[in-house]
Amino acid sequence: MAKIPVIMDLDTGLDDAMALLLASRSDAIDIKAITTVFGNQSVDKTCENTLKLCELLGIDAPVAKGARKGFLTKEIDYSTGLEMMVHGADGLGNKGDLLPAPVKKPDDLTAVDLMAKVLKESDEKVVILATAPLTNIATFILAYPELREKVRCIAFMGGAMYGGNIKPTVEANIGHDIEAATVVINSDIPKVMFPLDATMKVFMTKEERLAMKDTGKIGTFLAEAIQCYEEIYDRLAGIPGAVLHDSIPTAWLIDESVVKLEDYNVQIELNGELTRGCTVTDTARRFGGELNCKVAVDADREKIIKMHFDALNK
Repeated sequence: MAKIPVIMDLDTGLDDAMALLLASRSDAIDIKAITTVFGNQSVDKTCENTLKLCELLGIDAPVAKGARKGFLTKEIDYSTGLEMMVHGADGLGNKGDLLPAPVKKPDDLTAVDLMAKVLKESDEKVVILATAPLTNIATFILAYPELREKVRCIAFMGGAMYGGNIKPTVEANIGHDIEAATVVINSDIPKVMFPLDATMKVFMTKEERLAMKDTGKIGTFLAEAIQCYEEIYDRLAGIPGAVLHDSIPTAWLIDESVVKLEDYNVQIELNGELTRGCTVTDTARRFGGELNCKVAVDADREKIIKMHFDALNK
């Protein structure tokens, strides 16, 4: 089976690291480039984390640094707040120092220009797999409109049909750059949204996390790193394990059967005092608008966790 060419756009924290594991070991995915953006940590740290993980996992794709902040927002202060609590001060569960400083350097091109280069040179349509704020993706759409047809789809982890995680109705990847997310949602590129409604169902239990140590060096590092992730989800949400949000779109690219998708009209609220950034998903089809987005409504936890162990044992 021919591999799917993929550009991964990451804010490399803990769940991005698990997504990289899946992608790097998959016979279905050909990682053409990795672009980094602010989100779980500053773009400097997410880029460094990505380079470290590329060396750990043997990924030789180019890595480029992207946006430091959202279109209309200030840079996030990562010295306090939820981002530091969830992913640690270094974005890798405060375990990043267990990995050597990366020899690999970021590409000379910006994230957006590297995306464009990959698309221009590809004979096939390329999937953009985004597990971060959509700033890089939106900038690409605006800067290179002639390349839209070269994108097979944008598969992004973000949004929520019901609820949120940084506000009652707003998910973090959307909320960190609402205008960029609006550009993506309103584009004519096919889109697949993996919201909290599906991703929160896929968590790795403590027993499963510890079992990763039996698989070798990579599993041992990841098990150590996601421990804080596991603890924060137990404390804040009562979930018995580390939620692997970013693994869900990656797993779907490898095996579509692990996720259930439905077609909906999705709009992003821009003006609501309490709901700005909400991904309003018309499940009752009352808007009358086009079905502009495939949306993940369910995910198979057991199959996706097994995929991680298969990757570690490969």
